[in-house]
Amino acid sequence: MVYLIIAFLISFLVCLLIIKFISWQSICDISSGVQKFHPKPVPRIGGLAIYLACWSVSIVFYLIQKEFAKEFFLILICAFPVFFSGLLEDVTKKVSPHWRLFAAFISGGLAFFLLSAEVTSIDIKFFDKILACSWISFVFTTFAVAGVTHAFNIIDGFNGLCAGVSIIIFGAYAYVSFLVHDYFLLYLSLVMVFAILGFFVWNYPFGFIFLGDGGAYFLGYIAAILGVLITQKHPVVSSWFPLMLVIYPVWETLFSAYRRKFFKGISPSSPDAVHFHTLVYRRLVKFTFGKNLDITQRNFLTSPYLWIIEIMCVIPAIIFWKDTHILMVCVFIFIIFYTWLYFRIIKFRTPKIFKIKKEINNCP
Repeated sequence: MVYLIIAFLISFLVCLLIIKFISWQSICDISSGVQKFHPKPVPRIGGLAIYLACWSVSIVFYLIQKEFAKEFFLILICAFPVFFSGLLEDVTKKVSPHWRLFAAFISGGLAFFLLSAEVTSIDIKFFDKILACSWISFVFTTFAVAGVTHAFNIIDGFNGLCAGVSIIIFGAYAYVSFLVHDYFLLYLSLVMVFAILGFFVWNYPFGFIFLGDGGAYFLGYIAAILGVLITQKHPVVSSWFPLMLVIYPVWETLFSAYRRKFFKGISPSSPDAVHFHTLVYRRLVKFTFGKNLDITQRNFLTSPYLWIIEIMCVIPAIIFWKDTHILMVCVFIFIIFYTWLYFRIIKFRTPKIFKIKKEINNCP
């Protein structure tokens, strides 16, 4: 328990120091832009606090000679390229998405070689035979890790959104890691949960600090590597278990790329203001609570909708973590549900289940 307290306190205190003493405009997010939904400049290097918290715990593990101290250290080393590329973008605003994606590939490749994190099965016989080839497995692993890493950055749009989703995902990883008696993955998952919580109390609901690209990439990367390691080390865990956990950010990314390319005719990497979470902010929150909300209220009321969406993915994942066929069905059901709800909202046909009779400002 002491390791988790250390992770929380380091993250909490680093965030406090950033909020109190760093006000440089170069590392503060401003309210202009199609994806900005906050009224004042906010530091966007909260991911640094989470990363330093993990390093602090790693040092403690090394000093007390934990049996998995080396693996914990290596995973943070592997994460450095993608984390640093995101942090550099947070500070300079000059690192292109293509370079950050390339850094994610580098981090995925490092994990393949240093941690032996390798996807060798997706529980589909034809593809499993292909993945038996080491270089194909390398390409698939690095692509999958980079994709999940990037997906977490896509959903980082509102106070508590990415952090809350990540807490839920790492909590699920911790539960299944405990069931298969893998204490390295259990500690890694729980340290991530508590490090994120140290940031979360400053980020939600009022947004005193943001994750930034560095933080979102780091969370996505660790989530991806956990998925690779838990299925590789424990074949009893379905390969579709980690996919079910991250299907919300992954499908959000894939659907957004398709929508931009084929519906809008722009680059899949171009920013826009019609992500699913943006529609929730612009339309669903108003539809549910009424129109008399200020920008801060609408911002923090958006995230719980997406937390519920993530919980809908996690519940079947932790119940059927061994059963590939059920998880396959659940993944496809989620994709259908997400796509249906997206088009209902964008066509101003939001399901009436989201409507309440009184506006939030009229509630006693």
